[in-house]
Amino acid sequence: MTVLTSRHNPRVKEARSLALKKERGLAGRYLLEGVRLLEEAVAAGVPLLYCLYTDKLVRNDRGRALLDRLMTTGVACLPVKATVLDAVTATKETQGIVAVAPIPAVSWETVLTGDQFLVVVVDGVQDPGNLGTVIRTAEGAGANGVLLTPGTVDPFNPKVIRAAMGSLFRLPVTYGPEPEALVEGLQTRGGALVVGDAHGGVAYDRADWRAERLALVIGSEAQGPRPCMLAQAGQVVRIPLMAPVESLNVAVAAAVLLFEAARQRRIPVQGDAVASGKGL
Repeated sequence: MTVLTSRHNPRVKEARSLALKKERGLAGRYLLEGVRLLEEAVAAGVPLLYCLYTDKLVRNDRGRALLDRLMTTGVACLPVKATVLDAVTATKETQGIVAVAPIPAVSWETVLTGDQFLVVVVDGVQDPGNLGTVIRTAEGAGANGVLLTPGTVDPFNPKVIRAAMGSLFRLPVTYGPEPEALVEGLQTRGGALVVGDAHGGVAYDRADWRAERLALVIGSEAQGPRPCMLAQAGQVVRIPLMAPVESLNVAVAAAVLLFEAARQRRIPVQGDAVASGKGL
C-alpha cells in the first residue's frame, strides 16, 4: 500500500481541519487519537470512517493487533509518513494512529426519557479537561447522559475526548436548548432539578437524591449556575468546605455530588437522614 507523503491529501486535510470546532460542525465528524482511545472506540462500536497510521504503530504487538482489528472490520486504514501524522495530531509524541468518526446524532429529548433517569446538566463549563472528567465521572456514577447548555465547550474537542477516556463513546452527550427551555422540558417530564452551588442551602449529603427522574446542574467555573436554574431548582446543594477553601474544581465537585446521588439511589435512606426535595 502506498504511503501518503503529502499534507494536501484530501483525507489528511480533513483530519487536520477537525482540530477546529467550526470544521467539526460543518463536517459532522471528529478526530480520535491514540491506541487506547481507538481500542475503546472499537469496543464501543463507534463507526470509524478511516484511520491514518505510521510504521510506529506496528512496532509493537498492541498496535499491530489494533490495526488488524480495524482492517478486519472494514475501516479504511491509510499509511502515512510520520511528518504527515505530526501535522494532524494535537500531541507532541504520537502513538502512530488517528481516526475519523461521525459525530453521533443524539437529541436532548431522548436523554430525558424513561421511567427513571439521572442526568448531568453542564452549564457553561469552558475547560475541556473538566468537561471530559465530568463525562467520565457521570458514566462511572451510573448517569444516563450529559446535557450541555449553549456556550459549554464542545464535547468533541480533542482535549475533552482524551479526558473522557472512552466514556464519550458509551454515554449520550449532547447540547440541549437554552436553559429556560431545558428546565421546561424537565418540568413536563416530572423531573427533579438539583443545582450545585457553593452558596446552596442544603449540604449535599443531607439532600434527597432519590427522585426517579433527576437532573443535576453543574455550573461554570467562573459564573456558577445560571439564575434561571437556581430559581427553578427543587434543591440547591453545597459541599461544606473547611476554611479558607471557598470552592472546588468543577469536575471534583461533580464527582462528590454524583456519587452521593448514586449512593442514595442504590441504598434506601431511612427517616430524616436527608432533607426532602420537591420535584419540578
